[in-house]
Amino acid sequence: MTNIERRRNTWYATLHVPKDVQHIIGKAKLFETLKTTDKRVAETRAAPLVAKWKARIAAARGQSDSFLEDALIWRGEMQTNPVPEAVHEHIEERAKELARTKGGQDGRIFYAVAIGAQEPLLPHFEDWAAQLTLAPKTIDQMKKDVRLMVKHFGTVENITAQGVRDWVRVLMRGTPASQGMAAKPGASESSIKRIVSFSRNFWGYLQEIEKAPGEIQPFVVPSFSKKASSNSATGKGGWEAFQPMEVVTLLHGAIEKGDQELADLIKLGMYSGARIEELCALKVENCTSEVLSITDSKTVAGIRQVPVHSALVEVVDRLMGTSQDGYLLSGLTFNKYGDRSNAIGKRFGRLKQSLGFPAKKVFHSIRKTVVTLLEDAGVSENLTADIVGHEKPRITYGLYSGGHSLLSMKEAIEKISAEPGESRRPGESLRH
Repeated sequence: MTNIERRRNTWYATLHVPKDVQHIIGKAKLFETLKTTDKRVAETRAAPLVAKWKARIAAARGQSDSFLEDALIWRGEMQTNPVPEAVHEHIEERAKELARTKGGQDGRIFYAVAIGAQEPLLPHFEDWAAQLTLAPKTIDQMKKDVRLMVKHFGTVENITAQGVRDWVRVLMRGTPASQGMAAKPGASESSIKRIVSFSRNFWGYLQEIEKAPGEIQPFVVPSFSKKASSNSATGKGGWEAFQPMEVVTLLHGAIEKGDQELADLIKLGMYSGARIEELCALKVENCTSEVLSITDSKTVAGIRQVPVHSALVEVVDRLMGTSQDGYLLSGLTFNKYGDRSNAIGKRFGRLKQSLGFPAKKVFHSIRKTVVTLLEDAGVSENLTADIVGHEKPRITYGLYSGGHSLLSMKEAIEKISAEPGESRRPGESLRH
């Protein structure tokens, strides 16, 4: 065990306090004498004490139920008190009180943790998260998903194969609106797979530190979770394309709200088919009135040149001339993942919601609209793939083609109708 250290002849329990909660805990390091010179005894006594400290840190971060730290304190008393029977009586009374005030589940968890019959999950959560080495955004999603699991089960022993299946049903159902809180829709099939997968990762960590049985794997995606797709925001087939007239409605909606920045983004999207992240990452140095060079994309195929549609020339020239930070869409802020599209993407979400569009229609839906218009105009699948940055659908073109010329792409993209002028009102089509 690494959370003990010897000072002279006596062993102490120790734990370094993370910097983000040192101002709350009031210390950079926690330590307490274990009153023994025997290392094995020290390890036994330190375990509940360190768990209590970890629960305290979690509480400081707003991540724990208040009764868990109490349970770990009582566990320590149970293991060190010369009269454990007397301690047990107090634990029983506290458990009954919690059952009355918070519910039977909390009362049972408190009792099981306090008498040492069950291992709480939360004290191990931060140690698991600290050893993850993935992208920050992925780690944040993993922590969010695993917190759901930790809150639901509470202890290692509560996690069973049947329990996981029951939990998945809870996730699929979502929660109804109550006490001013909006209803939460059920999780989609893809979300279920992700949550169960991340929880399996945490379970694997518990097995490595010998806090969970090594021969059991309860986190398996149940076959019935496929039904969740009918309840999801995206549903079968992913996001829905906007109708051309709906894109015009969105453009005019942004203009009428006085959000020129959002209007420019929508207009760039409707005549390029580019992803929102690609547009927000465009730098002035990579743009001209003739071509947009996309150098930052989620896929290799996304790195490309897109001819500037005639309806975009004025917009691109104006944005290049007024940029204050080197980006075509100037003034956007980065989120903690280095993404410039997050805030304006949320503004788009509020706009489309205010105009009555469903959850299955998002900014990415404009990209689908452009692809549909190109298909309807008779543009080949491979040419469309070069314009919007898709992988080539045929293996020969995908492996050996160097891509279409800018002239060919320009002729194709111009088949999307000219910009709807100020004389047109929302509801008019993008088509000729």
